[in-house]
Amino acid sequence: MKPLPPTFAQEVRRLRNERGLSLNQMTGLVPYSKGHLSKIENGQVHPNPEMARLFDNALQADGHLIELADAPERPIPSDHTTLLTFDSMFDHHRALGHRLSPEVVLSSLRPQVDALSSMARSADDPGLGRGLWLLAARYAEYAGWMEQERGDDASAADFTRRAVKYAAKGGDSELASWAHVRISEFALYRGDARATVKYAREAGKSRSTAVQAAAALREAQGYALAGAADRCHAALDRAAELQRVLSESPYGTTSLIDQVAIARAWTFHDLGRHAEAAAILDTQMPLISPTALRARTRFGLRRALAHAEAGDVDHACDLVADLLDDIRQVQSATVHIDLTAFSKLLSRLRPAAGREVAGEIGEILFA
Repeated sequence: MKPLPPTFAQEVRRLRNERGLSLNQMTGLVPYSKGHLSKIENGQVHPNPEMARLFDNALQADGHLIELADAPERPIPSDHTTLLTFDSMFDHHRALGHRLSPEVVLSSLRPQVDALSSMARSADDPGLGRGLWLLAARYAEYAGWMEQERGDDASAADFTRRAVKYAAKGGDSELASWAHVRISEFALYRGDARATVKYAREAGKSRSTAVQAAAALREAQGYALAGAADRCHAALDRAAELQRVLSESPYGTTSLIDQVAIARAWTFHDLGRHAEAAAILDTQMPLISPTALRARTRFGLRRALAHAEAGDVDHACDLVADLLDDIRQVQSATVHIDLTAFSKLLSRLRPAAGREVAGEIGEILFA
């Protein structure tokens, strides 16, 4: 079989090594950082004509790199087991995301997003290409969630935008609506009630029942932030009605049995109905799988906050003490928001039982 010609990326690396140039030295010849050069040589960046011209001149390739940049990308074989393999890998990434720090998960998730989008562009089978684009969208959407958990909302938004673009290429236009749910969630954790409601309403225009249900929950949480109780309850009731006709959602969490009940408790806490919020979370927490550490820490901490604000501070401290190891493990920026709130509450109330817990919380927040 005749060997395939080298790719632009392979030839850039070969010529650079042949000329005895390091990546650091190359940064002085072309207007790219060392990290970007590494991505180019690994095939993660598709060359444009200007890039090809710059590298061709810097490496004295006599037009060879310009020709390679113009060549069509190599098609990948029409093998649908590729989809099954990456689909299975995605489930493994989500399982890791339940238990490990976002940075650990992203270290393998980010390259998979790039690989899938590259494979989709070069697929020789339209059906395979669509499937790869849809998988790339799922990976990118989850990467966006992990970036938010890492505390980088800008990167989270960027991955969410990529997910929308990839999904559209695969024939799924509804992910654009789901992106508004995610943006609404960014605003929720910033404490921006107006933006939370604004983007939730935009998402609620979707034709997808799953997106409408999630949007109604975010809308309710936004109203609760603003203290608009009647509108909050109406949005919760709408979400409950939508959930009744929803068999399974292709988007969002897989860790919660009753998302409406959890959201109701969340809004009750923000509306000052702390005892009711605590009672709901006391019932819902045992239903969250022990392996879903990220969800257990997020809602377990909200449960502790509700109990503390309801007057049972010692019990709240016991609940937080049981969560501390999991909080350290998942390293969640969104969990740290409520952890900070609990720390402030302890500082204000100064319970005797809270001194040791307060010290450990301080170590986590300022590690």
